Amino acid sequence: MSEKKKRKIESEHRVFNTEWTNKYLCTVSKDKILCLVCRETLAVPKEYNLQRHFETKHPNLAKLNPNEKIIKAASLVKNLSGEQQIFKKVSTENDTVTKVSFQISKEIAAAGKCFPEGEFLKKCMLIAVSELCPEKRGIFENVSLSRMTVQRRIADISTNLSDQLKQRVSEFCFYSLAMDESTDLKDTAQLLIFIRGIDKNFEITEELVGMCSMMGRTTGKDISSEVIKCMNDKLGVDFTNLVAICTDGAPAMCGKNVGAVTLLEEFIGRQITKHHCIIHQQVLCSKVLKFEHVMSVVVSIVNLIRSRGLKHRTFRAFLEGEDAECSDLIYHTEVRWLSRGRVLQRFVALKEEIAKFLENGPIKFPELENESWNQDLFFFCDITAHLNDLNIQLQGKNQLIFQMCAAVKAFKMKLKLFRSQLSKGEMCHFPTCAQNIPQNKHAELGEKYAKHINLLIEEFDRRFTLSKDDDIQLKLIEDPFSVDPEEVTQDLQLEVIELQCSAVYRNKHRESSLWDFYKSLDDEKYKNLIEVALKTFSIFGSTYICEQTFSIMNMNKNKQRSSLTDDHLEDIMKISTSNMTPKYDKLARGAGKLQPGKPPSCGPS
Repeated sequence: MSEKKKRKIESEHRVFNTEWTNKYLCTVSKDKILCLVCRETLAVPKEYNLQRHFETKHPNLAKLNPNEKIIKAASLVKNLSGEQQIFKKVSTENDTVTKVSFQISKEIAAAGKCFPEGEFLKKCMLIAVSELCPEKRGIFENVSLSRMTVQRRIADISTNLSDQLKQRVSEFCFYSLAMDESTDLKDTAQLLIFIRGIDKNFEITEELVGMCSMMGRTTGKDISSEVIKCMNDKLGVDFTNLVAICTDGAPAMCGKNVGAVTLLEEFIGRQITKHHCIIHQQVLCSKVLKFEHVMSVVVSIVNLIRSRGLKHRTFRAFLEGEDAECSDLIYHTEVRWLSRGRVLQRFVALKEEIAKFLENGPIKFPELENESWNQDLFFFCDITAHLNDLNIQLQGKNQLIFQMCAAVKAFKMKLKLFRSQLSKGEMCHFPTCAQNIPQNKHAELGEKYAKHINLLIEEFDRRFTLSKDDDIQLKLIEDPFSVDPEEVTQDLQLEVIELQCSAVYRNKHRESSLWDFYKSLDDEKYKNLIEVALKTFSIFGSTYICEQTFSIMNMNKNKQRSSLTDDHLEDIMKISTSNMTPKYDKLARGAGKLQPGKPPSCGPS
């Protein structure tokens, strides 16, 4: 015997009749029938049910004549609409207040401020609103900025940014990674993993995937395991479209047998392009210059003057009295790449004043009167300035690798020019030397310093010599109209010939950006060339973005915030480095829902 089917109201397609509003004082609200008198909802839109409810529960109103019912219904509908508008306004106001709370919390994280800063900001807002628009004070009082709220908001924003990144990664054609490791205030090894991806529209995304806190050893195996886990947990992607990895060149990263990159290649099952950070290599090249005898004296003098409060104040007052070009010396920081050049330039500018200031002091520096030492100082100041110019060129986000390689290549050509001119006694590109060294000494010293330039050239050649294939590929993407088709790989030769014979594309290349140029190419006709361009654009040329983030890390996890947890530190790093905008409306709507969060910090952070 077949089982009797149950009735389903939805399947009967019953519709509310608008006449019932005036007849039985009811209406439809949120797809349900609502009694306008008692606000009770009726499940079935059937006239019999409405009539029974109306006559049973509101017998006095049921006795009204039709015209009186119409007037009563209009009044009740108006009251309901007014109440709904109030609720809607309150709901909208609450969402807006919550949204503001998220926006301020984001700014607190981005500025490196501690979580309780929100309470201070709220006090300031209330002072301002009390004076400017006191009638709005109630709204501002509802903006929640307590320590725990700010902490929770920052965690939610970080999750939102990760979700956005995950969506973008799913659209990447190719991507590359940049990795670096450093220790924080608590000696915890923090591994940063950045991703740089590109989609079919040549839109580049450069974001922090995660910060992995490593409590134990940091061997290549440990690092590779953390990278694999982070990529799977945070992005849910495999390594199919991974093109290259850029590191600082440390053995744990790039070791031939057990380096992290080598182990990642074994895990992926294929070779990937490995890059040693171009900026890091440039800094290593500069170390071939043996001028410690100059730098050690400069640092000693700077520390002597600046590390003692009374002496430092006296020195600054002395400079004011001498009408010196600069008002103070600069500290030297070994880990900051540009520090040396700035210190030397300021020291040279104040050299005479420094000598006068120290001549009656207890500690003597005979080097200040030594002609040879001063000549080395002037040369070292000039060549360091040139190296700093290159360093600045290589810095910044979204740098294309072939542009960075071109900057290094140009610098190598400059060095050869410097060597040639110095050999002839010409110092036109060494202004400090030209200004402070007598003309009759130029030829003799030029030969001496040309040898130092030659050491730099040899070191740059050793570290920055590309393979022929890599060199051709970079030239091809930067200017496909200047390469010989026979030099490129076979799958690109016919496409390059077609492209070079197109006057339209030649003009496009000359007049527009490389992104716009490659976006304009026919997808089918230049399929292989576009693929090579996408891969090349996705490559990190340096780990500069990691160095920047470590600076942010040190600014946030300091002695005053040493209790900041690794999870909350990662949230702050993600917000501080992200180019994406949090979805504040979505965050505000979901703020009241319980979500898996992170454990609270041990103390005020």
